Amino acid sequence: MKRPENISFVLVEPQSPGNIGSTARALKNNGFGRLVLINPVEFRNDEGWSMACKAPDVLLGARVFPTLEDGLKGFNYVVGTTRRLGRGRFPVLTLSEALPKILEMSAKNPVAILFGREDKGLTNTELKACDILLELPSHEGYPSLNLSHAVFLLSHYLFISGAREERGVEVAPREELENMYKHMERALRTLEYGEKGGEHLLKTILKNFRKLFGRTGLMHREINMLIGIFTQIIERCGPGVSGDASKGVSPLKSRKDLEQ
Repeated sequence: MKRPENISFVLVEPQSPGNIGSTARALKNNGFGRLVLINPVEFRNDEGWSMACKAPDVLLGARVFPTLEDGLKGFNYVVGTTRRLGRGRFPVLTLSEALPKILEMSAKNPVAILFGREDKGLTNTELKACDILLELPSHEGYPSLNLSHAVFLLSHYLFISGAREERGVEVAPREELENMYKHMERALRTLEYGEKGGEHLLKTILKNFRKLFGRTGLMHREINMLIGIFTQIIERCGPGVSGDASKGVSPLKSRKDLEQ
């Protein structure tokens, strides 16, 4: 694996210090060392140390945050793992589909891979923060994987699949992406697009665009191009729109921004 330092494994509200320790060991087995914990149980204890075995450095080096929003700051690309499928969790990529994308993005971008709670995984709200969703393969007779086993499975496949160097592209920071989505929403509201279908239709349209761009990964210049288009729509098709969509939107300063 050429760039394991660009991939962080994020455990959301893990409930067992043994699982946290086992996760640290699994990561070190496969050449990874970046562990992020969101609102975890106390893990620096005998159970955590014992299960970490010879990976106390990974356990001690774990970064701890109170909320997922805090923990994801600084990451350009977020991968969510899920076992449950449904309308709110579509599309979910297979392991073979997701691995090349993770390796491509991690070549030049900080990537976070999210794992949910032992008993109920990630919530639909937490999955909305993800650019792509991934289902880890297991037998249909008992598909639920232990948390540390799931981490080992994915980290091991990344380890053996990342033997060759990936060129990759550098995608824009998430802050720029969120700013672009605000411009998009404001432009759609200016055009009254989806108005006949109500607020639900507009939210569905925006959610589908998030999934599309999440699978693609947008670079800085591509985001600037889209913001420029949305800004032209807003300026030419109507007055400013009131409400949340018009707040906190950072416009382009010049044509030069579009070309960067």
